[in-house]
Amino acid sequence: MTAEILKKNFSLLKTHHPKTYEVLTGAKQSQHYVVPISQSGHPTLAHIDAKGRKKFLLSKYDPLKEAEKLIKLLRVEDHTNFIILGMGLGYQIFELLKLVPESSKLIVIENDIELCKLAFETIDFREILLHSDVNFIFPNTTSDIQTHLDDEKFNLCINGYCLIQQNALSQVNREKSNRLLSELKNFLQESSLNLKTQKAKSKIFCSNISNNFHNIITSIGINSLKASFTNIPSIICSAGPSLDKNIQLLKAKRNNFILISVATALKTLKANKITPDFVIAIDPEEITLKFFDFQNKSPGPWLVYDPVVPSPIPDFFIKKRLVYDSSNKLAQWLQKYIGENGTLGKIFSVAHAAFQFSDFIGCSPKILIGQDFAFDRNRLHSKDSYYHQSLEDKICQYQPLKLLNEKNFHKYSNNIIDRQSIYSETLFTTISLDTYANVFTDTMQANLNTYNATEGGIGIKKVANISLREAINNFCGTNISQKFNFTLNSLAPKQYDLKETAVSAQNQKNLLNSILGTLNNLEENIITVSTITEDIKKDFIQKMDEVIKNLLNDKETTLLLQNYNFSGFSIWNQRTNQILKKRNAMDSKMLMDEEFKRDYDFLKVLKDSVRFNIVAFELFSKETNTV
Repeated sequence: MTAEILKKNFSLLKTHHPKTYEVLTGAKQSQHYVVPISQSGHPTLAHIDAKGRKKFLLSKYDPLKEAEKLIKLLRVEDHTNFIILGMGLGYQIFELLKLVPESSKLIVIENDIELCKLAFETIDFREILLHSDVNFIFPNTTSDIQTHLDDEKFNLCINGYCLIQQNALSQVNREKSNRLLSELKNFLQESSLNLKTQKAKSKIFCSNISNNFHNIITSIGINSLKASFTNIPSIICSAGPSLDKNIQLLKAKRNNFILISVATALKTLKANKITPDFVIAIDPEEITLKFFDFQNKSPGPWLVYDPVVPSPIPDFFIKKRLVYDSSNKLAQWLQKYIGENGTLGKIFSVAHAAFQFSDFIGCSPKILIGQDFAFDRNRLHSKDSYYHQSLEDKICQYQPLKLLNEKNFHKYSNNIIDRQSIYSETLFTTISLDTYANVFTDTMQANLNTYNATEGGIGIKKVANISLREAINNFCGTNISQKFNFTLNSLAPKQYDLKETAVSAQNQKNLLNSILGTLNNLEENIITVSTITEDIKKDFIQKMDEVIKNLLNDKETTLLLQNYNFSGFSIWNQRTNQILKKRNAMDSKMLMDEEFKRDYDFLKVLKDSVRFNIVAFELFSKETNTV
């Protein structure tokens, strides 16, 4: 019977879940689990430890009723996404399917493939395997969670999820289960931050990229410097308040290390007559322009930039700029034709980008300063930085700097948490900064030769704290200026044949014009009638469904449109999920009204995105003829 059940399950896996099938076909027979029969007559699960002792992981009386009770307690009807940590024999998944819509997404994470194979030998999983949207994940390491869930991160953050975990299953390997859960939560927290950024800034991202088209194709790619400074020390300067303590030490042995500054620290360095070798810019807002001194005729350092920055910044660094590949879909469209400039991986902050760039060019050791991730006397930034200067400019008789700092601190009151400083004192930080500190911790695991010379703040887990004086004395003993200058002076931009880019840009523009025509016709059918009847609504919903299906068949165009108005697409996605959850509770008229409102609002979102992209690709077409 076991062999027959496994054969049926594997046949379905091979057809519907081929990757899972490949993983499980290589799994060995489990030596640590047994499947006794419970008092109710259903198979249950027990674990055998190294001493031969048996411990039941599912009820020895009735594992089905146990699963039913678990699912009822979770109020699964309020969710459409489910993450199941630990599959067991799948009883909780069967119970879940009884209560949720067919459209629900199920993500099953199991770190023991032998146990999973045993489940497929024991229980007929046909109902689960034929569900419209179920995925199985078998992470070899906890970091694999990010890889497997990357495509689902925005859906999970936008629409939420219900976590289902049976405590007894997680206790078998408690340490691994805890790491897995921690990795999952960190990944989704980082994804949530990224989502908020996308929703708030997607339009300015795209606008800046279209304005930077000429800069991108005339800049030098960071690939030109890959591993060029192997085993040369770098100091990565951020603008945290502790920078005031040790910034003067950067003048010592200045020719013996590469100094990489984030844009916010540039004015602080200049005020102390220190010029970095590289300055990193990644932020799209106009305020980023305030971090630079455009009055100075010489730009000083080399610029390393993301194409989403305001165009006056790379304009200013015209002969000293290095560009890296953006994750923005409009930039990726261009990269497809001009080739890759080099990537810094997933970037969560400008300091993270500076660290990644230092690693990319081969620097070792990497020494961090000004990386507080916390407030110091209600300050987040060093003296002479733009943010500090902007407060100083407001000083008057009734508002001393101390009071201004307190007012600024209270702006973050809803986002404040406390953490322990490197000196074991209590410091305040924000949820975002704490998340960024965790990102650094994850990054540092693969970069052991890294030191934190910040001399303040909450520190970075797994990174040794050291004074800047000690770091410079220990690691910066050799003059590297000759090698540095020779390498940078040898760089030159690539030359491109943009004929194919011009043709593709025009084709994309033509396609977008066609989509806009369809959307205009749909809108006209609505706004030109005095009364919107049920038939008109039904016809509109049907035609919008056709538009969306056609778009989904053209993934690149869909991503370009979503890329510009990410918030609008997110709202449509949320409303669709809400309708799916309420579908059974609504009559046909109410359902039609909800769908009509959703689709009519989304029509405006689509038109907005299409219009922007038409202008952008028109600009691309013109620029290719001038380069």
